[in-house]
Amino acid sequence: MLKKLKKRHLVPLFIASLALVVSCDNETGTLGLEVLPSDELFSGEDLKYYIPVSNENPNRLQSDDVDYALIGSVDDPEAGNTEASFVTQVNIGLLNGSLDKSDSTHQYFVDSLVLNLAYNRYSWFGDKEARHSIKVYRVNSPLFFSEDYYSDMDLEGMYDPSSIGERISSAWDALPDSVWEDDNYIHQWQIKLSDELAEEIFNYSDDIMNSREEFKENFGALFVKSELLDNDTYGSLIRMNMLAAETNLELYYSYHIIDTTTNEVDTTMHTSYTFPINKECVRINRFNHDHKGIVDFSNPNADQLIVQGMAGSFVKIDFNNIETTIEGSTKKLFDIWEEKIENNSDNSSLFYGISAVDIYFQVDTTVQNQYEDFYSPIPQALSLNVMDESGKLEIPEYYYLSQEVADANDIDDYQKDWSPGFEGGAFNSETGEYWFRMSGETFRMMVEKPELRGPYYLAPYNASSFPWRTILKNHTPSSDDSETGPTLRVKYVFVSKN
Repeated sequence: MLKKLKKRHLVPLFIASLALVVSCDNETGTLGLEVLPSDELFSGEDLKYYIPVSNENPNRLQSDDVDYALIGSVDDPEAGNTEASFVTQVNIGLLNGSLDKSDSTHQYFVDSLVLNLAYNRYSWFGDKEARHSIKVYRVNSPLFFSEDYYSDMDLEGMYDPSSIGERISSAWDALPDSVWEDDNYIHQWQIKLSDELAEEIFNYSDDIMNSREEFKENFGALFVKSELLDNDTYGSLIRMNMLAAETNLELYYSYHIIDTTTNEVDTTMHTSYTFPINKECVRINRFNHDHKGIVDFSNPNADQLIVQGMAGSFVKIDFNNIETTIEGSTKKLFDIWEEKIENNSDNSSLFYGISAVDIYFQVDTTVQNQYEDFYSPIPQALSLNVMDESGKLEIPEYYYLSQEVADANDIDDYQKDWSPGFEGGAFNSETGEYWFRMSGETFRMMVEKPELRGPYYLAPYNASSFPWRTILKNHTPSSDDSETGPTLRVKYVFVSKN
């Protein structure tokens, strides 16, 4: 078992190391050498290590409570085929009078019921001109906000197989370029639903129309899926903003104002009632992947690494697998650091401190951008996540309790709730890479607790509603450049007393 770091050495060591070598530009780690006592020899190292990683298929993700819904089918030449559909409830808004009654001066009647799905420019992946047949079905089985739903949700028997609305659309929808060049333009797919459903809603009682739970129980939900119509295209996925004001269910209705003298229609008024889709609604994304053997899974020597959303390919990272060669012998990096940390003891003449630990992933921009008619922007940020048994991704929340604090509060098992953290993750367009940093404390957590070394999963933020993918370089035994793959860069200092 690793020795606990002694109180009087831990704080001075790490304060000194951080103060002396925090700059990323200081390659040798010698900044501040002149302030050290004359009886100590200070040295710094800046070392890089290849991280063995692999493409991994999570098969499913928790995909409920999404802000964006995905619809469509795309045949990605670098990652295979993906089909996306979604389920959503709708809600009642602010009721302005009864819709199901008439009196001596008003006669109400329904006109139509329209599902509006909104998105803005560049909210698509693949061929923007690819046409889809969009169909809407009614889900009759209840959905519960308190339950968890997953991307492989089986809807068999949960919805009426007869569609209640259809539309043919592409992401671009054959609009003039000038329309899409307006940054404020919001596009809507307007899908007219069946007259039978419109009449049913129009005649809901006041009790139903004034209770959100009663309304959702009676209405059920909507299932929206698509079929690619064009054969000579990659297809596309479109990302709908489900919480936008422009995404809703709109009931259009009219009423006659009756002239009480003649008992004839005097005026006909047209109005509408908006049923919003909001945070109170269950919203579930569903995905189906056929990678067609293109993505090389579970192979650390894969030629390229694919990071997808939608329960596609993630990059699996286990820091336990990092190795280095010292004097002709290959050793695990963290085995080496266990020895180094154990040397930070009262009687040792050599003390080690971590100043910075950086992680780099390089994008293969040539492959990413090679398809002229395939819109696939590089994601502006990725995240390092842990995944639980149910398939839920979570970004680990940094938590660290020092031995000093533990000693001061008589806490024996002070390492129990340690949790690592990773800063950064943004894409640097100048260097073509994603960069993460872990603190010295996080690195030492991993040294002292092997279970904190992984696995972690490199994935997009909001992976359950993110259609785009990125292609990363991987170092393989046949690579000419050993630094093209995922890299761990460790900067540390050590002090040796004479």
